[in-house]
Amino acid sequence: MYKVAVLFIKLLKHPVQWWGADYKQLEIILQTKLSMDFRRSPSIYSSTGNSNKTFSFQLFVLLFFGLFISIGFGTISDLMLNLTICFGIIMVMLGTSIISEFTSVLFDHRDNHILLVRPVSNRTLLLARLLHIQVYIGFMAVALSAIPSIVIAIKYGVLSFFAFWIGVILCAWITLLLTVFFYIILSKFVSGERFKDLVSYFQIFMAVMIFGGYQLLPRMLESDVLQNSALHIYWWSYLIPPIWLAGFVNLFNISKIEPHTIFLAAIALFAAIAGAVFLIRSLSSGFSNLLSEGAAEKVESDVVAESSGSRFSLLRFLCVSEIERAGWRLAMAITKRDRKFKQAVYPSFGIIFVMLFISIKPDFSSFAATIQKVGDTKNFFMFLFFSFFGTTAITQLPYTDTPEGGWIYKALPFKGHGHILTGAIKAMLLKFFLPTIIIISSLSLYVWGVSKLPGLVVGTLLIVLVNLYSIIFMKMDLPFTKARDMQQKGTNMARMFLLMLLMGVTIGFVYLTTLLSLWIVGVVVVILILMIINAYRQIRNRNYILS
Repeated sequence: MYKVAVLFIKLLKHPVQWWGADYKQLEIILQTKLSMDFRRSPSIYSSTGNSNKTFSFQLFVLLFFGLFISIGFGTISDLMLNLTICFGIIMVMLGTSIISEFTSVLFDHRDNHILLVRPVSNRTLLLARLLHIQVYIGFMAVALSAIPSIVIAIKYGVLSFFAFWIGVILCAWITLLLTVFFYIILSKFVSGERFKDLVSYFQIFMAVMIFGGYQLLPRMLESDVLQNSALHIYWWSYLIPPIWLAGFVNLFNISKIEPHTIFLAAIALFAAIAGAVFLIRSLSSGFSNLLSEGAAEKVESDVVAESSGSRFSLLRFLCVSEIERAGWRLAMAITKRDRKFKQAVYPSFGIIFVMLFISIKPDFSSFAATIQKVGDTKNFFMFLFFSFFGTTAITQLPYTDTPEGGWIYKALPFKGHGHILTGAIKAMLLKFFLPTIIIISSLSLYVWGVSKLPGLVVGTLLIVLVNLYSIIFMKMDLPFTKARDMQQKGTNMARMFLLMLLMGVTIGFVYLTTLLSLWIVGVVVVILILMIINAYRQIRNRNYILS
């Protein structure tokens, strides 16, 4: 794979020189970066194994996903619509990968300190970054397009096959350019630290969109309306990149050349070439300045109003000791500003709405019909099941990018370290789980009425209890003491399997409570509260290994 990437770089010698960059310097920089990527496990593909094998596995997954994309070419009759959907999916997949996995490569400010102090121009450095990312997303685009290209060759001929591969190359390059333009435009309106926050939120949004697209795409391809539709060209069609690329490929398929097809193909070529020239020749210096601004960390002090009566009394009520209150404050402060924590936790809340939408299958023409469909009793248990997503934050508590900071636990003059963990758990339940259960309970009471309130109370207590006992069983570490890449190992995976098993048990127990009288349910609630108190006591009294 490394040799293929180096060959790709060598083929770009003349375009690189034409763009105003130094080819020899660029070749050395890229070969060095790629060598480092394949000698160690880079952060963009972190795992316990070899990075080359990890990336190869990702390509295999994308190859399998390309099989779903190719289904459209067998079910949808219009080639232009087929190609638009295909290139749209590829652009979204590649754009999401750039934002979620390659942002650190694009904004690695260390290159400024190492290279720009030497006779390396801004153009050479920016183009090296772009081509470094292009190598990876190029392989990803090939994996996504391999099976669709075979279907195109069989159904539309060899000429369309080669035109499609040219379109794939243009698709990857245009996606990269659009992403960089988006970053540069965004940086003009926000400061360096705020820019990083917005990028993180955009990554979260795209993660939810990809999950939703993965769920909705097969259902859309099976739609009779879509199968018999054709793509009509309007004025706004010339603003959509996937339609440009579809027009470029379609130009080599149709026997009669139409003006709008030629114009779309011309836009695709012009955008790929002119966009690169404008970015590298005109905006490269501004991009380097953006890196310098982004490298400067902005320290913000959070003013905590300890004198605030409501907040102070809430801590006093929920926490049993001053140490537990300290664990609460620690978790609240770190989770507020830790971007990677947000990227790991926040998508789960978007997934709740996607899964609800897919499960309910709403009828947009009739709100009453949608409510009637949701009113089926089995949907109540589905709502309760989604409440488990509100506890995702608890699973991320031990992980951080700076595990060496855990030395502070050793320095503290006490032995009750479990109080810190229980305080952090209570903070996460209040911050993430409580809003989730309030929203789901409100919807449930609106649809099914007050009769479901006992089941909601029992279900809420059971979800908390299940999470606490999974923490005890798996012996969760203290907050923010483990390196983030450790969450890929077996312990965390075992905990997730345990939670999935207990989810089914919880739903079954809630179903049983709906068959019992109200006073028996009251006794069950009291027992569950006592078990939760006991679980917290066990977590507080456990001995923790401070590495």
